[in-house]
Amino acid sequence: MKFKAKSGAASGSYEPFVIGEQEIVLTGLTLQKVSPGDKIVFSIDVNWIKPIHWDMGEMEISLRHGQPDGQVIYWTLETCYAKSRTRETFTWTAEKGETGFYLTVRSVDSRAILSGDYWLEATVYAPS
Repeated sequence: MKFKAKSGAASGSYEPFVIGEQEIVLTGLTLQKVSPGDKIVFSIDVNWIKPIHWDMGEMEISLRHGQPDGQVIYWTLETCYAKSRTRETFTWTAEKGETGFYLTVRSVDSRAILSGDYWLEATVYAPS
């Protein structure tokens, strides 16, 4: 392992809020000292609930590369009946040096409320 970086917010450090149709950046990481060919293992952890007036909650989670509106390198659509803790792991091979990654969310029809911890963690490994 070369290094590890983590960014996000703990439950209670912000007021819960509705995730709407407009994509928003929850957090981002700038990884320095990344070399071409390095493996980056991303861990995504997002805690959320559905609004009371919907039968089911729904939220899109994306990981973007380069800029907040950059290329989507990971995407998932999550659903829940009450509350959810979305935990995902994704591996990406670096193509160049220092680079930024952004954890974004959106919910068509505002079917999600961000209510707990959310984290983006990256562990960088040199090629074997």
